[in-house]
Amino acid sequence: TTLSACHGITHIDHPLPIDEHTLFQIASNTKPFAATLVMALVEEGRLGLDDSVRQHLPEFSTPGNRFDDAVTVRQLLSHRVGWDGDELFVRPPVENTLAAAPAAMARARQLVAPDSRFTYSNAGYSVAGRLIEVLEGEPFPACLERRILKPLAMERSCTRADRAIFHRVAMRHLSLPGRKPIALSGGGWQRGWELGAIDEPAAGLISSAHDLLQWLRFWLGRPSRSEGRPLSDAGRAAMLEEQERYNPQWGQAIGWALRHDTGARVYNHGGLTAGYCSFTLFVPELDLAGVILTNSTSGGAFHSELSRWIIGQASGVSWQPPVPLAPVPDLKPYTGRYWSAFGWIEVRALDDGRSLELATERHPTQDGSWQPPPEEPQRLVLCHPHHAMIEQPEAIAGALVDFDPAPQPQCAWLRTGGRIAVREST
Repeated sequence: TTLSACHGITHIDHPLPIDEHTLFQIASNTKPFAATLVMALVEEGRLGLDDSVRQHLPEFSTPGNRFDDAVTVRQLLSHRVGWDGDELFVRPPVENTLAAAPAAMARARQLVAPDSRFTYSNAGYSVAGRLIEVLEGEPFPACLERRILKPLAMERSCTRADRAIFHRVAMRHLSLPGRKPIALSGGGWQRGWELGAIDEPAAGLISSAHDLLQWLRFWLGRPSRSEGRPLSDAGRAAMLEEQERYNPQWGQAIGWALRHDTGARVYNHGGLTAGYCSFTLFVPELDLAGVILTNSTSGGAFHSELSRWIIGQASGVSWQPPVPLAPVPDLKPYTGRYWSAFGWIEVRALDDGRSLELATERHPTQDGSWQPPPEEPQRLVLCHPHHAMIEQPEAIAGALVDFDPAPQPQCAWLRTGGRIAVREST
């Protein structure tokens, strides 16, 4: 049974009703597609998950050349490469091609050693996309269409604006409380509406609710077409093996995130570009899949609430936030200033004796680099010696911020939004 609920309009000034075929940028929901293409090559014996990346891309480099031969294909696909994964967003190469990605990693900051910690990496997927191009001998979008989109009958999905414009497309909007939404003609790190070639494997797919349900049927083991199987059942199962569980809520498989605190093992991925928010999920044990797409900057809170409701209804277990830690330990080891690609993060203890404040100051952009819009400070409370729960803002309440489990005497890093930020040396 497929249930669709389509609400809203494509454009505040030129409105058409949203339907299940309306196209949206799905951003990082592209990553499981890229991972599937790599796994298809693994199944064909053309590379191994534990191959060194340099074995196939000799130009690949890491910061200071420290780990050039240590980074593996598996680490790319499970966000365990250890370097700053947003380098290509903040400082994109002049040549916006996947060919530029492997060497560009030499200028990224190494946050932790490869294979030691999960830290979300868009750049790792750009390198994986180049790996696909080299082994397949064709551009990433062509390989994506041939191996996945056509077999799964995802007929409207594409990566280019000149393809999308033939169909109904949802425009992105800025939404602020109490004000009329504004159509966003610009915004984001990309130069135009579509994402550039270097970002396509990480975030470049444009798709619809209908097409994405075709995709998720494959992940539930029952594609709508008998020939629509980009991977064997064994290859699909291998991608779903958890590579790391990095906090009580979240783990990471190959290409897919794995949520543990919802009453069932929920494979999922989110996606965010300027004005678009997407979420896909599937729960094999419940034979359940879902797609949520919005064309507003305020979509994140809606996605979180609706996805929890869907899973709770299906599993019979409602989501419960973590319980604050009592008694409250000394907060000093957590406080300090941490570096991230998207700004300096200042963590300080609040006067109530139980809470931490996490505030981000964006880096300067006079050198032409890119930074996201400002965000409001977060109030945290510890729910475990190594994890703090966000209490405010309400839109992300219940999410976790992780801290280095071995402070000596202070935490060397924190992880927020899946990304590690490292303590500033004093």
